[in-house]
Amino acid sequence: MPDVIIEPSMAEQGWGSAHYVEERFHRYYGSGGELVEAPPKIKQREFGFLPFRGRGMFRHIAFDDIAQLRRYLVENAPAHSYYSSAYYGAPEAEMEWKGWLGADLIFDIDADHIDTPCKADHDRWRCRSCGEEGKGKPPERCPGCGKATFEEETWVCERCLEAAKYEAEKLLDILIQDFGFSPGELEVNFSGNRGYHVHVRGPHVKGLDQLARREIVDYIMGIGIKPEYQGLGRAREGPPSLLEGGWRERSVKALYDYINDATPEEVKGLKLGKAAAKNLMEERDEVLGLLMERHPGTIIRYIDPKSLDRLMDVAVKEQASAIDTVVTTDVHRLIRLPNTLHGKTGWLVQTIPLDDLEDYDPLTSAIALTGGTETVYIRRVPRFRIGDETYGPYEGERVELPMAAAVFLLCKKAARVER
Repeated sequence: MPDVIIEPSMAEQGWGSAHYVEERFHRYYGSGGELVEAPPKIKQREFGFLPFRGRGMFRHIAFDDIAQLRRYLVENAPAHSYYSSAYYGAPEAEMEWKGWLGADLIFDIDADHIDTPCKADHDRWRCRSCGEEGKGKPPERCPGCGKATFEEETWVCERCLEAAKYEAEKLLDILIQDFGFSPGELEVNFSGNRGYHVHVRGPHVKGLDQLARREIVDYIMGIGIKPEYQGLGRAREGPPSLLEGGWRERSVKALYDYINDATPEEVKGLKLGKAAAKNLMEERDEVLGLLMERHPGTIIRYIDPKSLDRLMDVAVKEQASAIDTVVTTDVHRLIRLPNTLHGKTGWLVQTIPLDDLEDYDPLTSAIALTGGTETVYIRRVPRFRIGDETYGPYEGERVELPMAAAVFLLCKKAARVER
C-alpha cells in the first residue's frame, strides 16, 4: 500500500499534530505490519481499535486469519490496537451474545501505580480553578484556592520503566515458583508506554471465574499476610520457614531483607514499640540470625506482636508485585496487541523472551519510528531519553529533533510540527 500523504497545512494543526503522527503510523504498518503476529486462536478473539482524532473505539471486530488483521492495520493505522484476553464463540457479536469460552490470565504492571521518586522531577500538576502549578503528584487541595480539581502532566523515564520491570520480574518469580507455571505458558510484553503485560495461557487458567482470579491477585499482592499465619506468631524451634516455600518463605525473606537494609530513619518512621525499634538497630545481627538459622517465630523475643505486624506490612510489599487488580479480574479484558504502535508514545508493544527481560531496555528496543528529523515547537517537556541520546528539558522552543524523539513529543501532545 502506498504511503498516505498528509498536506503540511493539515499536519501542523494543533498540539500533537495528529494528522502528521497518523501518517507516520500508516508508513510503519505499510512496511512493518508483517511483524504483527496472530494471538492464539485468532478466530475466537475480539479486536478493538482506537483511531486518531478523537473518535470512539471500534470493537466487536473479528478476523479469520493474520492476513485480515494485518490488512486492517495497513488500511486504518489505528492509534491503539487491542485484542480480547477472552475466547468467544462469536467474537463479533455484542457482549451478551458472544458466548464466553474462557480467558487468558492477564497481569498489568504500570509505572503510574508505582511510587517512584523521579516523578517529583518530571511530573507536574496545574489547578483548573486558579492556575496554581507544582511538580510531582498534586496535593489533596490546591494551596492557592483550596479546590481539588487538577490537570496532571505525567512522563515516563528509565527509572520509571526499571521500577515497572522489577515488579514484572517479581511477578514472574511468583508465577513460576509458587504457582508452578512453566515459562512456556508465560508471555511478557512491554506495553508500549509505562509498563509490562504478562499473559498466562493454558487449560489451568482458561476457565477461572472472577472470584478465582481475585484470589490469585490477593496472593500475588500479599494481601492478608500476617505474622501469625506465617509461623511468626509465637516462638518455636525447628527449621527456618525459608525451607517451606510460598509466602512462608517469602515473608521471612521479606523481613530479613527489610531488617538488613533499614536505616534508623526508616525504622523510626514505622512507629514501632520503643523496645522493638531499639532491638532492630542494636541487636540486628541476632534478629537476622534467628530468621535464617532457627525458626523465625523466635524473633518475638526482640519484636513485640504489634510491631511485627507493622514491620510485616512494609516488608511484604518488597516481595509482592504491584499489579493492576482490575485487569486481572476482568474476564473480558481487551489487552494491547504485540508489535503494534502505542498512540501515546509511538513506541512498539513488544514481546520479550523471558531470558532477555533482565537486560531489556524499551527506550532502545521499542523505538520504531526512526529515520530523518523533524522540527517541532515544544510547549514544555522534562529531560527524556530515546536510545542512547538524552534531550531537553525544553520550554517554548523550536527544535529540530530525530524522528523518534519528535514523534514521542507529538504523541504526548507536548509539541506541534513547524516547518
